[in-house]
Amino acid sequence: MAVTLSKALVLFLSISFLTSTAYKYFVQKKKKEKQKETNEVIMFSYEECELKKSKYSRCTITKSMDRFLHYLASPKYSLDVCIYVFTNSDIANVLLKLHYKGIKIRIIIDADMAYCTGSNLRRMERQGIPVRWMKSTNLMHHKFCIIDAVNIDDVHPLVIAGSLNWTNQALCGNWENVLVTSQADLVNQFKTEFEKLWLQFTPITS
Repeated sequence: MAVTLSKALVLFLSISFLTSTAYKYFVQKKKKEKQKETNEVIMFSYEECELKKSKYSRCTITKSMDRFLHYLASPKYSLDVCIYVFTNSDIANVLLKLHYKGIKIRIIIDADMAYCTGSNLRRMERQGIPVRWMKSTNLMHHKFCIIDAVNIDDVHPLVIAGSLNWTNQALCGNWENVLVTSQADLVNQFKTEFEKLWLQFTPITS
């Protein structure tokens, strides 16, 4: 009888220890995930006069633009872009550097703005970055991009979305905003929209 009670006590203590250890592990994991969560709003306007040197540009740029380029240059695996107009050369250079590093890039753009004055689409196409559009009387007016929307454990996907077109005027003149977030439910909604459009739209060379 004493042996049976002893075994039961050992089993109980073992289960208690394992339960406590598992609980502490999941609490720490949740805490780390919370610490890695990103939620930031970046505001742009012509009133932002303070300029700084940036590794993302040959020129001095605003803090807002530097912060935006910081996120844009952060993908480890993929970058999906859905943008109305794309003429800023600093952003183009960031995308090309990512492409040369083997980051998978896809671009969706409005058909009427694809080859507007100053558009970077030709540069992207020449380097093998796939671009899609849809010729329509309706605008493809989205302005968002998704960073690392892949199913890999050590990756934290981001979405960058707001009013910002990728133009000099938007980045350095207009009142604009972008939200940068890692909230999974929001990232997934933008990912679903991008994948839907990618299937509906056609390669720009066709």
